[in-house]
Order: sequence, then structure tokens, then C-alpha cells
Amino acid sequence: MRHRLTRGTAFRLAALVVVIITLVNSVIFSALYYSLSTQLTAHLRAHIDEVRKTLIDVQGKESDGFQELAAMIESHARVAKSDEDIYLLTDSSGKRIAGNVASLQRFEGWRSIPWNNLNLLGDWSPHRASDAVIGRWTTINGGYLFVGDGNGDIRDAQRLQLNGLMWGIGLSVICAIIGGWFLGSRAQRRIGQMEEVLNAVASGALDRRVPRVSASDDIDHVAALINAALDRLQRLFENLRQLSVDIAHDLRTPISRMRQRLEHVRSGGDSIEAYREAADASIAEIDNIAETFDALMRISEIEAGARKNRFADVDLKPMLTNIVDALEAVAEERGHRLHPLIAAEGAFIVHADHRLLNQLFLNLIENAIVHCQEPADISVEVTNGGGCPVVRIRDTGPGIPAEERENVFRRLYRLEKSRTTAGNGLGLSLVAAIADLHGARITLADNEPGLLVEIWFSSSV
Repeated sequence: MRHRLTRGTAFRLAALVVVIITLVNSVIFSALYYSLSTQLTAHLRAHIDEVRKTLIDVQGKESDGFQELAAMIESHARVAKSDEDIYLLTDSSGKRIAGNVASLQRFEGWRSIPWNNLNLLGDWSPHRASDAVIGRWTTINGGYLFVGDGNGDIRDAQRLQLNGLMWGIGLSVICAIIGGWFLGSRAQRRIGQMEEVLNAVASGALDRRVPRVSASDDIDHVAALINAALDRLQRLFENLRQLSVDIAHDLRTPISRMRQRLEHVRSGGDSIEAYREAADASIAEIDNIAETFDALMRISEIEAGARKNRFADVDLKPMLTNIVDALEAVAEERGHRLHPLIAAEGAFIVHADHRLLNQLFLNLIENAIVHCQEPADISVEVTNGGGCPVVRIRDTGPGIPAEERENVFRRLYRLEKSRTTAGNGLGLSLVAAIADLHGARITLADNEPGLLVEIWFSSSV
């Protein structure tokens, strides 16, 4: 589990966050470190310049000003150990006159001098906050003056910043590791649940589903998609299982009839005409069986979405008009009245396979014609339902009981009252497959009397 957690995406993202936080903190503290060090150095130099100018003002232009300056420097040097001030006054030849260092080589501008390179006079404590002295030489009347000061304040600020950086990075890393471990463990548990469910489904437990959580995050969205796919997979397996049972049930009868005919003509001394009639009846039974399997193959092809490459924009109004006109005479022959198409204003365009959509409406209208008791009124309407095309097919026939309306879309399923009519029970299954391919929704309702079929398309172009 621990090895899998460290390999998980959530843990790797947490590790990446740790690296990013460390880099960002380092950059921020580096900028602050440089800025504060520069400002403190400038302040220290300004302080040294102020002291240096004060001492130079003491000398003035008086003849004994040099001696007065030397006396003041000696006075400052005696108390300078506590605040790390450095003074050195030399004559023109470089000989020490006053100060708390024995000697120091002259240089131009500012310089940072380590304490170890200073020849200090008197007893100095080895424990100092600073590690160097910042100062500069100044040329005065009769000699040279060096004023310097320890960089203790600068070093204290730098140490404080470095400690803050270390604590900041340390706390950030600890928090990121703890947060990454927590989030990674939580995400890994949920991924493990998905893996467990998928393994169970692969072993045959089709009713297993991935648990959902209240937080609608990405993993929960993936879980919802997996559950939807498993729902569809379970329905397909149940349909396949039911289909196997229905095929065995529906094919047993015609096969038994063929066997009885063939056994009868083989065992008896019937005439050639009897043999011919038995053969013709058996061929008809075989043709019906072949037609059933052809319809099943068409449904499977449609459910697989293999014909979506033939989709194009189709106007429902002229299509339905042609179908109604073509079936009007068929309805009259059965004693029914098929009314002309009722259509709202405008075009009703859907993105569809023209041939399959034509088959869908043909099957639905023919079902109404075949299964209605004469005389019946049948009407077809196309209208707009909330911005989407809706086709309604009404009849005044016996209708379908509410408890049977879901079953009629199953393959090879036939109502008891319709078993005396020709057919293989695949017409509405084909309708359902075509509708699903086009993202359409079919509903069955009571027409009072009769049946109302509504086909709701998802959008209008």
C-alpha cells in the first residue's frame, strides 16, 4: 500500500508542491536577504560617515586641532570594545598616533576587514556578533584617519533571515508532506475502491458499483462515469441473457413444427404434393428464422454505433409526410384512417441517419396499423417541445398496459394479445436501438383510448 501510495499521482503532485514551495521560499528569502543586507550596509556606512565627519570637525583649522583629534580618538577607543568601533589615527608617514589598532594598511574606498586581520590593542572579547569590520580611510590635515564599525547588526539580521528561511521551508515541507500523504491516501483508497469494483465486475459481479462521496471532485466524476458504464454493461448483459432465453423460446416452436412435418412425410406414404407442401412450409419457417437473425444483427450493428458516419441533417417534416402518404392506403385496407401529417410552422432538422430514422417511423406507424382493431384513427404530429423536435403518433386502438410498456422494447418480446399476428417481436427493439443511436427518447402513454408514442429528439439544428 505504501509503495503504491508513493507511486500515486496525488503523492507525486504533493512532492512537486513541496519542491515548488521550497524554490519559491528560497527565491523570496534570497531577495529579502539581499535587500535587507544592502540596506543595513548602507545604514552602517552612513553611521560611520557621520562619526568620521564629527571627528574631522573636531580638528577644524586650528593649529592644535590634530592633537585635540588624537585625544578624542583615544577617549573613544577606550570605550569602543563594547560596540565594536574601530579608530586609527596616523601621521603623514603612517605612524600610529591614536586608536585601538596598532596598524592598518591604507586602501581606497570602503572595505570589509575580518577581525583576525586587525592588530587590536587591549583586551577584546572573542565573542562578537560580527565577523568583520566595515570602514574606510580619510585624509586629514597632518595624517590619516580610519573609522570602522563591526557588522554585527547585519550578521544578526542575516542569521534571523536564514533561520526564518529554514523554519519556513521546514514547516512548508512538513505541511506539504502531511497534506500530500493525507490526500494521496484518500485518493488511493478511492482508486483502490474503483479497482476492487472493476475486478469484481470482471469476475461476474455486475451489480457492484463504485461508492460516491459528497464532494463533487474529479475522482467522484470519474466514479459517476464508471457507474454509468457499468449500468449500461449490466443492462447489455441482462438483455443478452434475456435474448438467449427468448431466442430459445421463440425458435423452439418453428423448429418443432418443421421436425413434425418432416417426420410425418418421411413416415407416411404421402404424395409428392405433400412432400412439396412440407418442404415449402419448412422453407418459410427457415426464412422467418433467418429474418429474425437478420433483424437481430441490424439491432446489434445500430447499438454499436457503426452507422454514425452516415449522419447528416434531416428535415423531419418531409420525411414524415412521405411516410404517411405511403401508408395511407395500407391503413385503409385494414379499415383504419391515417390522417395527414400535423406539423407546426418551420423546419425540424435533426442530425441523423436518414434511412434508419425512416425505419423508426415506419415501424411505429405500421405497429399502430397492424395492432389496432378496426376502425381506428391514427395521426402523426411533429412539433416543437422546448426547443427540440417532438414527434407524436396517436391511435385509438387497445393500447399497451402500463406495466408492459418497458417490456415491449425488449427483443423478441410480444404481448399475449399480439401473438396471433405475424412478426418476430423485434420491431420496437429496432425502434429503441435507432432512437438510442440518435440520442432520442421514446415514451409510451395512454391516449384515452389507444396509445400515444412520443419521440423527443435532443436538439434542433
